[in-house]
Amino acid sequence: MGWGFRKSIKVAPGVRINFSKSGVSTSIGGRGFTYNTRGRITASIPGTGIRFTQHLNSQRTSRPISSIVAGSSRIDPVTTERLSKREQATQDFVQMVQARTSTALQQYFVSHGVYVAAGDLTDAVTLEEHQPVLETLSREFEVTTKAIRLALDIGSISLAEKEKAMSAVYEIERKCAEHHGAHGELGTASSALLSAVRAWPKPPAFMAPILAGLFGCFILARNVPVGLILVCFALAYGGYRALTFMRRKAAVAAAIDQANQRFESLLNVEVTPRPTVTAGRDLVSLKAAGFGALILVAAIYALVVSPRQSTEKNSAPVEAATTEATVAATAPVPTVASRSGTAFNWLVGKYPSDVVNDRRFRAAFNGISRADWGKISERLAVTNAGGIQSKDGYLVASGCMAHFCNSDQAAFAISEVTGKGDLVFSEAPASSHDPVVKGFQWPELPISGTPLVDWARENGMSLGTTVAAPSPPSTQASFDCKKARSDAEHIICSDPELAASDVQLAVVYAKAKAAAKDPVAFKERTRAQWNYRERECHDRECLVRWYADQKVVLSGIANTGDVTE
Repeated sequence: MGWGFRKSIKVAPGVRINFSKSGVSTSIGGRGFTYNTRGRITASIPGTGIRFTQHLNSQRTSRPISSIVAGSSRIDPVTTERLSKREQATQDFVQMVQARTSTALQQYFVSHGVYVAAGDLTDAVTLEEHQPVLETLSREFEVTTKAIRLALDIGSISLAEKEKAMSAVYEIERKCAEHHGAHGELGTASSALLSAVRAWPKPPAFMAPILAGLFGCFILARNVPVGLILVCFALAYGGYRALTFMRRKAAVAAAIDQANQRFESLLNVEVTPRPTVTAGRDLVSLKAAGFGALILVAAIYALVVSPRQSTEKNSAPVEAATTEATVAATAPVPTVASRSGTAFNWLVGKYPSDVVNDRRFRAAFNGISRADWGKISERLAVTNAGGIQSKDGYLVASGCMAHFCNSDQAAFAISEVTGKGDLVFSEAPASSHDPVVKGFQWPELPISGTPLVDWARENGMSLGTTVAAPSPPSTQASFDCKKARSDAEHIICSDPELAASDVQLAVVYAKAKAAAKDPVAFKERTRAQWNYRERECHDRECLVRWYADQKVVLSGIANTGDVTE
């Protein structure tokens, strides 16, 4: 229901100005025929009431279809989870009506050689040659459009409106099917073209082959057979992937060309662009060639560098062997050579402060306690720029404590033949201004035969009375001191009192072992205590306490036989 008004004013013979709710227009013509500036032509028979009106700008067929297509965009898929069952049913009905009418129109156009997708139907319905058929569907489209708008606006639709809309849908499908053209195979051709386009291969990645090839070049410099196998495998794998892609690309391109020709033969109007390959220009062949060239260059470089390095490595041992043979021929043969001097070649050029805590370096010296070694480490903190140098068959170096270089000094000399070394350090006690010199030497390597004598003379030190060579203790320990390995064993062997305590503890241990009622528990206890001594005791005080405690415990076991933890 609505309101309106219309007023016509004659301004000249055959010319009238019309005023209405929709605006102002001009009519030109006389009785029987008039033309309105809004595009309406009216022909009539005067006196009979019979007339015919035609709107030149009418889009009655396109507007309903546009409404159908645009209506679907008003449905928010995110909010469907919050709809009631009734609203969900209404929405499903709207989608069904839109889908069926759009499908019927799409099939109609495709049968006439018009390739159009559902989203482009609003453009297809404006084609002039199909207006007569679409005019016959105007009433049905008005019914479906009205039903869709009601459903979207109020969220529900009555049963009567649903029946009207479904009847209109059936009529649209029937009329579209009756007016199908002779190009029905265009749909099959478009599907075949789309499948061929989707089968376009993806360019291969060459990251795995190039990494394998570079790794093979790295191995090639050290192991030629294995490196060649890896390089050849990488080149073969990369080439295989490139050739496979090129062959598949050629086959798919031929299939697309064939499907495109079939599609073109059935096409009259192309409203929606046909499926095409969107991939840009691929550089697979250039990439494969570049990666292959890179791997080949790296392989050639590895083959050229590898023989040169091996030649240099082989020449170095020959020169070293010649030097060692000369030294061995002129130097006196040591009585005991438990360590090879070549094992200390890694020290040359390094600073003493960098190697003072290395076990290999400490193994070169004899009879140094943990406390003395801490003092030595402090006195090797400041050294000259040359570091450890080779001099007269010895590896020598000297240093001093920071800020006390005049009094607290240290120096060592390691034989390059035997691998054994002597060490001397000085310290200034608080009770005297004269530094105290202390030295450590092997029995078969006296300090007097090493470059340490010259170093002591240059620094004003006298080694005659201050250096005490570790002689065998008057009381031997219960184990072979020549095989001492840990700090605790070295301290025991250099301290007569601890060596005597070790012998006494061995006697008590034998008695406790014989009297123990649980040998397994006794053995486990012994192992735990021995491990504690080896790991935790690095000075004399710790060993004194340990021996005292063990004598008490083992004496109790020897008397009672009970093993207590």
